[in-house]
Amino acid sequence: MTRDTTIERIESWAVDLPLPGTLSFGAFTVTARQYAAVRIVTKGGLVADCLGHTRRSPVDVAISDLLAPKLVGKDALDTAARLDEMALVSRATDEDGVIGRARSLIDVCLWDLKAQARGVPLWKLLGGSPRALRVALVEGYRMGGESEDDIARRLIARAQEGYRFFKLEAAHYGAAEPVRRILAHVRATVPDAEFSCDLAWSWRTARQGLEAAEAWRNLGIAWIEDPMARTRIVEIGVLTRQSPVPVGVGDECTRALDLEALMDNGAVDVVRVDATTIGGVDAALGLAAKAAARSLRVSYHVNPEVHRHLALANEFADHIEIFPADRPFDCSHMLIERPAFADIKNGYLDVAEAPGTGLKLKDEALKRHAYRHAVQTST
Repeated sequence: MTRDTTIERIESWAVDLPLPGTLSFGAFTVTARQYAAVRIVTKGGLVADCLGHTRRSPVDVAISDLLAPKLVGKDALDTAARLDEMALVSRATDEDGVIGRARSLIDVCLWDLKAQARGVPLWKLLGGSPRALRVALVEGYRMGGESEDDIARRLIARAQEGYRFFKLEAAHYGAAEPVRRILAHVRATVPDAEFSCDLAWSWRTARQGLEAAEAWRNLGIAWIEDPMARTRIVEIGVLTRQSPVPVGVGDECTRALDLEALMDNGAVDVVRVDATTIGGVDAALGLAAKAAARSLRVSYHVNPEVHRHLALANEFADHIEIFPADRPFDCSHMLIERPAFADIKNGYLDVAEAPGTGLKLKDEALKRHAYRHAVQTST
C-alpha cells in the first residue's frame, strides 16, 4: 500500500550548545555552536530531519513563520511545486541569507522523504555509485593550553588512525610562521599528509596572503580556505592567480551567484559548497557541476550526514569533511542519533545504506538544548 506523502507537520528548533572551551579565529571567537533543526512528517509516517549551523541567525523562525505554513497539507514528493512555493513566499525578502538557509534545510528534507518513499539512500536516488570517501578531518583547531608541538602531535596521532587529510585553523596565529612549523612537524613524520588551512576570512590583502602562501609552499596544503570575504572578487583573484598553493572559497555561502562570480573571474581553485545553506540538493549539485566543468576542485562544507550523499552522486568530490565527535570543536553529533563520524574506518567514510539521508535527530537532546521550538500542522 502506498504511503500518504502529504506533509502533516513541520517542526523547527533553535539550539544553542556551549563548547567546552573557546575556539579562536583571530578576529572572532566561538564559545558555542548554534543550529537550526527541522523535521518534516508526512501523513503516511515518513519522517525527515535536517540540521544546519545558524551563527545565531533566526533560521528556525524563517522556517516556522514564513515557509512551513505554505507547505503543510501539500505533497512532499512534488518537490518542484514545493520549491516554487518557497520561492514565491520569499520573493520580497530575497532568497539568500537567513531565508536561504531555511529553504536549504527544507529542501534537504524533501529530498530525504523522496528517497525514503522509494526505499533507497539519497545517493542512489541521485544516480550515484558506492565508493569509500576519504575523510578530511577537522582536527587542527587549538585546544586550551596547547603548544604548536601539541597540535602537531595530535595530528600525527590521527594519522596513525588512518587519516591523511586534515583541516587546520590558521587564522588566530596572525602570522605564517607558526602554521609553517606545525605543517613541517607533521610532514616530517607523515610525508603524505595533506591540509586545508582555514583563514576564516581574516586576511585583509592579497599581499598578506601571498607572503603566507610562499612560506607554506611544498608543505602539503591542498588549499587555503576563505582567506577573505567572498565578495572581494578582485582581491581574491589576485591571490588565487599568484599564490603557489590553491585557494578555496565558499563556506556557509547562501548565494550561488557569489561563487559563480568567483569562478567566472578565475578567482578560485577550490569551490566550497554547502547544501544546507546554498539552496539545497539541486543547488549544491549544480554548483559542483559548474566547478567541475571548469576543472576546479569541489569540496563540501561539513554536514557530512547530508554531503556524503552528494559526494557519491558523481565524481566531483574526492573527500568528505567531518568534525570529530571526540573533540570540543563542534556539537552537532550530540543532536544526531548516528553521526557520520561513527562510520569512519581507517580514514575513509563507509557508504550509507539507510533510506533517505539516514540523519535522525535525538528528541531528548533537542528538548534539552533548544531555546525555541515551533510546530506547523495541516489541521
